[in-house]
Amino acid sequence: MSSMQLILLGVIHMKKKALIALGFLFLLMLPTGAWYITSMPADSSDMIPSAVSDSQTEQEEQDSSQHSDENILSSSTEEPQEVFDQDIQEAVQDVVLESRQLSVQSDLNMVAIGDSLTQGVGDSSDNGGYVGIVEQSLQNNAENSFHIKNYGKRGNRTEQLLDRLENPNISESLESADTILLTIGANDIMKILKTNVTDLHYEDFTAESDTYENNLEEIFQTIREKNEDAFIYLIGIYNPFNMYFSNIPELNQIITDWNTIGEEVVEENDNAAFIPIYDLFQQVDESYYSDDNFHPSRRGYASIADRVLDYIEPGIESYQEDSTADEENQNE
Repeated sequence: MSSMQLILLGVIHMKKKALIALGFLFLLMLPTGAWYITSMPADSSDMIPSAVSDSQTEQEEQDSSQHSDENILSSSTEEPQEVFDQDIQEAVQDVVLESRQLSVQSDLNMVAIGDSLTQGVGDSSDNGGYVGIVEQSLQNNAENSFHIKNYGKRGNRTEQLLDRLENPNISESLESADTILLTIGANDIMKILKTNVTDLHYEDFTAESDTYENNLEEIFQTIREKNEDAFIYLIGIYNPFNMYFSNIPELNQIITDWNTIGEEVVEENDNAAFIPIYDLFQQVDESYYSDDNFHPSRRGYASIADRVLDYIEPGIESYQEDSTADEENQNE
């Protein structure tokens, strides 16, 4: 590839980022942007628009020759780049899987519940995101088949998760769980953003923080009513807009504040831990995000899975030691 082609590729890549950023900022500032966001589905995956405007038509006609050259260059490089990115993501996932040597007993019951992060939205392999990678890692070292029951649901907020906890299947799984993985809170933030999109202030989030804290406390209380002993891991929230809006400190502060609430709620509960993932998505490139520029890609999920395994492995080892001791006592 010539140096001129590399320069053109860089320009095209920068234009893409600029269009995405400008499109989102216009949506925040204009009434038409407010209509667009409030008319979208509740799920937060659509919060980053494609940034296409009507004015592009005229410019495309004027620059048709240049546009044609860019298409030729794009078509010659897009597929190899996509394959390259996929190879990177698969390699990262393989490193996570191969680095774990924990032997897992098949009677270990693990349940994952929460929002799209638990469901694995954005994982191009359809492997269930971080939950799928954690499951595969533990399954590779299990004495028999091992599976995690996944109850992630795209778009769930705290009040919706509270309702789902009463679902008979979910309730039964929680009652028999030894380990519970929980992701929740990102869509609560997105709801505030959509409601106040034309006149958004930091105080809009702080005003709703008490509701979020109360709901989160009720979630823990409800789980504890069903299961007193299971270890609960609350996975934190990352800033999905950091790559394009890292110059807006309020966004980072909001995420930090809500993660602090999560940590405080966890500290009030026994057999519980907070798993931070905020730092995993700071100063990363777009390969950590899926095509919607909001959810993690397979590479992003691999990073989350690696962090989750760091936290849950000591608890699994402790559980298995206790189980072995109980069996020995019963046999004596």
